Amino acid sequence: MSFLPSLRSLLLIPLFLASCANPGTPEKRQEQARRMSQDLQKLAPTVNAREADKLALTAIEESAKMSADFKPFVHPWMNNGLVNMGLRKRGLCYQWRDDLFPHLFRLNLKTMDLHLVVSRADTVRQHHGIVVTAKGQRYEDGLVVDPWRNGGRLWWGLMKDDKSHPWKLLPWEKTPMVLRPLLMPDLYPTR
Repeated sequence: MSFLPSLRSLLLIPLFLASCANPGTPEKRQEQARRMSQDLQKLAPTVNAREADKLALTAIEESAKMSADFKPFVHPWMNNGLVNMGLRKRGLCYQWRDDLFPHLFRLNLKTMDLHLVVSRADTVRQHHGIVVTAKGQRYEDGLVVDPWRNGGRLWWGLMKDDKSHPWKLLPWEKTPMVLRPLLMPDLYPTR
């Protein structure tokens, strides 16, 4: 019965294809950006609506572009396994965060702040994200932005409601080298 292994493989193909993430149509992403902008504006009355629109659209569209590059699975842990086995070059949570953050940072936000956060630091369940707050607001009152969690379909939600991740600010000494020129320009000047 040498056809049995190949038959099993054929049966797994639909499961494999069904598990690939899809960031959605442009229309669906526009609707997501509208909802995210509304959530950002709810952070405080001082949040500028145009800035919130721009941040939301940038976050949604850049996550979709990363999804096309990383080709993640719906279940991120499956993608992590492929990266850790060397079958994929990139796609770990910190890589998603590190790729998204510069796009948000370069918006030069005046009414919102961006924070790098980590959950369960230094454990096998460590996870990285970005928190957006109204200018001067405590990071605990912000909105978590997580492109990894749903494999390229940007996830966001209030930090206080994100019970699955005990977020903490990422210590400055652990700021990724790729982000240091943005966040510490005096120490890491660009040419």
